[in-house]
Amino acid sequence: METCEAVNSRWSMKQEIIDDLENYDEVNEDNIREICDSLVPVYNSILIDFCAHYQGEEFWELWLSDSIGGETPIDMLRGNLFSLYLEIGQEVLSEREEE
Repeated sequence: METCEAVNSRWSMKQEIIDDLENYDEVNEDNIREICDSLVPVYNSILIDFCAHYQGEEFWELWLSDSIGGETPIDMLRGNLFSLYLEIGQEVLSEREEE
């Protein structure tokens, strides 16, 4: 059986967003939303692995809440992860605006 060594956290997700911002001339809410949308895994198995290896206080929110109103558990998980990315993206945007 294969074991996954990856650990996902709020910090690692923030770094992904910051790294992707380098591809944009301007940092705005639309760009943040686009980046966050692109970072949510498309394939179900990768999505489940990502959320299963998330370490942070939002762990159970990823699995148990329904942020966007998905029809299936996978849709709910994907929506919850997108919402978390968007929350972190808004923090990045706020930090950039303060600079």
